[in-house]
Amino acid sequence: MSTIFMNTKEKILQYLEYKDLSQGKFCRAIGVSNGFLTSGKHIGSEKLKAIRDNYVDLNMDWLIYGEGEMIKATGSNEYGVIYDRLSEEEKEKMPKHLTEVLKSNNLTDIIELVVKEYLALHDRYLTIQYTLSGLILSVEKLEKEVNR
Repeated sequence: MSTIFMNTKEKILQYLEYKDLSQGKFCRAIGVSNGFLTSGKHIGSEKLKAIRDNYVDLNMDWLIYGEGEMIKATGSNEYGVIYDRLSEEEKEKMPKHLTEVLKSNNLTDIIELVVKEYLALHDRYLTIQYTLSGLILSVEKLEKEVNR
């Protein structure tokens, strides 16, 4: 289908289908209601900015003017290079869900992943710290008993 005669929202829907992304997730990422893409409301500059910031692989010239390809050339991908910079060994160690998020080029998803991973690591750190404190107390108690 030629994109010259498509409106911006139709192009967004084409992009979402191509990337296998849900409309709901897209709408949340750019801060609009779920029905926005099917409504008659105009896409303002703030919404376009949110789209640009969250979907960096989407060619804004294609979206707005119908010029060029839908997906930016690989060299202009700001966030997808995160995955590309990893060594093969690091890529193999990485869980599948992390790999998929890094490849998605969605800044919101990447930030959300980083926050979740940080919180999980922080919880593990606190658990280890608590366990270590208990072990230290046990060792101190045993030392006192031995020294009696």
